[in-house]
Amino acid sequence: MSNYKISNKRKIVISIKESISRIVLFFLYRGIKVLYKKDSRVKEELDALEEGFSLEMKTSINGPKLIIKKENNDIIKLKEAENVDISICFKSIDAAFLVLTGRQGVAQAYAEHRFTLKGDIAVAMAVVRCVDLVESYLFPKFITKNILKEVPKREKSMLSIYRTIILNF
Repeated sequence: MSNYKISNKRKIVISIKESISRIVLFFLYRGIKVLYKKDSRVKEELDALEEGFSLEMKTSINGPKLIIKKENNDIIKLKEAENVDISICFKSIDAAFLVLTGRQGVAQAYAEHRFTLKGDIAVAMAVVRCVDLVESYLFPKFITKNILKEVPKREKSMLSIYRTIILNF
């Protein structure tokens, strides 16, 4: 049991970051799901993965998380999973928040040891390429140019993807 105390201000900051991270993970999941059907590059990357492939992305040990699984040519969200193929766990909510809000790219966060990765790194890179594509649709160009080496050209309009993510899901 630790003897340190967290200030009320820090508790509020953590709570806000966790809430925003939950929202971003929600849109990330829906973005992956929609782009799997609408963007040939995302489809190609995910189709190369085995049926039943699962990914867990945790913002911290006890923070918000996203668990997805490839099943029957679709991407589904799971509440829990015991064994996942790839597990990405950020070392803190602060590290996750930087990546999830587009302030830092996944490659830079990896280089700075802001998260741990369990599973095959080659498979994880395919997932990261998908996340990069999703970010290119979800974030405006002025953000993506700072977090991606190269901003991928969109196959569909950003507005069309947002509309599908929000309304036609």
